[in-house]
Amino acid sequence: WLKSGSSLSARRQDVRPMWTPQQRGLCGRHFLAAGAVLLVVAQSIFSEGLLSFVSAPTGTHGLLARGTAVDSATARNVYWRWVEPTVPEELVESAKEEGFRLRPTYSHMKIGYVVSDKQKKTRVALIEYYLFNAKYGGWYKRSKKKHFHDEYEISKLGDVVLIAPYRKRSNMKWYRLIEVMRKNDAPEHV
Repeated sequence: WLKSGSSLSARRQDVRPMWTPQQRGLCGRHFLAAGAVLLVVAQSIFSEGLLSFVSAPTGTHGLLARGTAVDSATARNVYWRWVEPTVPEELVESAKEEGFRLRPTYSHMKIGYVVSDKQKKTRVALIEYYLFNAKYGGWYKRSKKKHFHDEYEISKLGDVVLIAPYRKRSNMKWYRLIEVMRKNDAPEHV
């Protein structure tokens, strides 16, 4: 494939695959056809009233995606804020009288007590657990510290809390507060 007297760039041009306009246009025509089909399907769905668009507040350019500025505080709260599912108080009271508590179970949820509340909206919980040694037949205690997100800062130092995994919020924090199970009544410093 080496030609005498040809430069490297000329040889590269010879080896490159060339696309003909028909080959390039084929992909474009397929994409246009698929887009037209999607447009027809979307129009039929919205005209029948199966789905509808919710108009975004002014200043958002019709999009509420991550990173876009939202002018309205209401829209920001509606779009971003996740609220823990709540149970009506009368159901909670009747369940307490019968001896059980109404609370959904979360996978990998942990119970521990707060050992630090110095950061804003972040707490540190100490999770203690026991492991069994099969060789010696005994139990031994282990503990881990987990940072968790407390949006309204309702947990204080010494409280027993229930936390569950959440999307990663920072380098150390991927748990969130579910419930303060028991408030700390003892003084913090003795």
